Amino acid sequence: MKASVMDLRYRTKEILRALDAREEVTLTHRGTEKGKIIPTEAKPRAHGSLHEHPAVGMWADSAESVSELITRIRKPRSC
Repeated sequence: MKASVMDLRYRTKEILRALDAREEVTLTHRGTEKGKIIPTEAKPRAHGSLHEHPAVGMWADSAESVSELITRIRKPRSC
């Protein structure tokens, strides 16, 4: 599929449908080819339990409380 810069603005939904259909989109500006939008090789999302996600519990061993962590993160770097 070929799409102009204006198409990106006014026909975004159609361009996204083309990407969902695994179609490459050639981007043009004033008739000159500027680049390509290539669909990613995304894997289908597994609908597992939230508790099975690897990020759950990654700070379980931390001795720092949530409020201490937030205070430390928000502190200016110059201090």
